[in-house]
Amino acid sequence: MKKILAVGLSSTLQKTILFPQLALDRVNRSSGYRIDASGKAVNAARVLNQLESGCVTSVSPLGRENEGLFLDLARKDGLEVLPVIVPGRTRYCYTLVDPGAGTTTELVVSEPVDLSEGASRDFERAEGELLSLIDSRLPRGRALLFAGSRPAAWRDDLCARICGLAAGAGVPVMADFHGKDLLLTLERMVPEVIKINEEEFCSTFGFRFPMGEGDLAEAIRSKSAELGNAVVITRGSKDTFAAWKGRGFHRPVKAVKALNATGCGDSFTAGFLYAWLADRDMEAALEKGAWCATRNALNFRLGSIRDPNEKGEGPW
Repeated sequence: MKKILAVGLSSTLQKTILFPQLALDRVNRSSGYRIDASGKAVNAARVLNQLESGCVTSVSPLGRENEGLFLDLARKDGLEVLPVIVPGRTRYCYTLVDPGAGTTTELVVSEPVDLSEGASRDFERAEGELLSLIDSRLPRGRALLFAGSRPAAWRDDLCARICGLAAGAGVPVMADFHGKDLLLTLERMVPEVIKINEEEFCSTFGFRFPMGEGDLAEAIRSKSAELGNAVVITRGSKDTFAAWKGRGFHRPVKAVKALNATGCGDSFTAGFLYAWLADRDMEAALEKGAWCATRNALNFRLGSIRDPNEKGEGPW
């Protein structure tokens, strides 16, 4: 079976912590927590695996000091993770959930970058290993999903080179990254699908932010026609806009009382790509992406579309 290859350079150990009431400048005592292997690509991979068991392989750089914990958590999810070991530690992120107030607060704690000569050599080695690993898997790949930011330790053109490998292998790419990394990628190849949020779209391509919905829809259609691809722009609780080779689409977002909105974008990415690969039906892909995002929002756990009452899937 050909698998989706999910690649991300910002792997994360995610702690989701429940507080009966959360307040600044005071002691807050939690009533429970969970920890998950995470990062945009890993969250999407977990949802893809829940949609179809075994349909995805994740390639994840992991810090040498805590890679064992990440891999143990991934195994519990039934995720196939191919690690590339790098210096230091995989970063932690913390999601603070206050159900009473209906708030979710995300704390991203980046690990310091080691700029020593030895660490630089280690990252050069890891970069070569990463590219070789991806290249070896692409002939068996249905698609490459590349999601998330590029930490400064990696070279500026790494995202472009990874996507270029997929293009050379004839494997479609879904890109969920933005800014300089996306622009450098577009100089080398055009991802079949670019999925980013509204602010990322505007900042990457030089549009004002925010803009009216009519202007935004036209900008998306224009960029999609120029690139000859699909451009999908998520906007949180607002309608999602998209275009396929210049033909515009939009889908309202269903209002729900979210327990934890973290990972909704990654869940959307997974659902969209899963449906998109079936027959390139934009409306069906938007529908599946929205369904996955809504299911994620109803879970305390990020990057999950399962019923939280399902045996073994409880919040903690």
